[in-house]
Amino acid sequence: MTQAAKVRLRFAKRGDLRLTSHHDLMRCLERLLRRAAIPVAVTQGFSPRPKITFALAMGLGIEGLGEVVDLELAEPLDPGELMGRLAAASPPGLDWLDARALEASAPPPRPAWAEYEIPVPEARRQPVAAALEVLLQSESRIVTRRRPDKGRTTEFDMRPLLLEAAMTPGGALRVRLKASAEGSVRPEEVLEALGARDLLEGGAVLTRTRVELLADRPAPTQRPATGVTPPETSPGADEPRAPETIPVNRDHPEGVA
Repeated sequence: MTQAAKVRLRFAKRGDLRLTSHHDLMRCLERLLRRAAIPVAVTQGFSPRPKITFALAMGLGIEGLGEVVDLELAEPLDPGELMGRLAAASPPGLDWLDARALEASAPPPRPAWAEYEIPVPEARRQPVAAALEVLLQSESRIVTRRRPDKGRTTEFDMRPLLLEAAMTPGGALRVRLKASAEGSVRPEEVLEALGARDLLEGGAVLTRTRVELLADRPAPTQRPATGVTPPETSPGADEPRAPETIPVNRDHPEGVA
């Protein structure tokens, strides 16, 4: 039986649980670990917290089907047993998919790209597909990101950050977006560029189907940057980030999505 002091888990967040924020999910997992009697390691200091590192934050209202989180354990534990304990104590909508042991010295999970999908009503598929074709053929698409919390706006070129995009045979829009310290584009910004952001307001559910890590698979070849400054990093929970630990302990400047 393989024992591990550090474990990487894949999980899904579905249903009503998608309406929880990333910070609420962190608190939920912290309580879950106590309930499941997981011997998780804790930080030092006046307010010790469990050593949990998410690969990528997720925005409110987004479902996740292949999320990644690392746990550092205080004592070795079989990954299969760990998954069983978590599954028995988890609320509906939080599903544990896979667990594998890591070396104790393994670096935190670093995201390379994330894939999103959203269903498109039949009446909207042709115009969305046409707008997508124009976007993919373009060399540049400048996006203005407004930051009310900082009282300013940022302009950046989203095109180099859009790695792949297509309409699926089932009528869904699927996009693959870069997620790194150099910057990322939010899926909502892609929808806005396609004139389809109103799909979210109409009740369509945005799903993050996969998060790929730099250690898992290299990011697909992307278009060269056009010289426009990437979007500035942001701590918003609805944006892809660099790895985040409880308490927040980023290994490198966080990205945005």
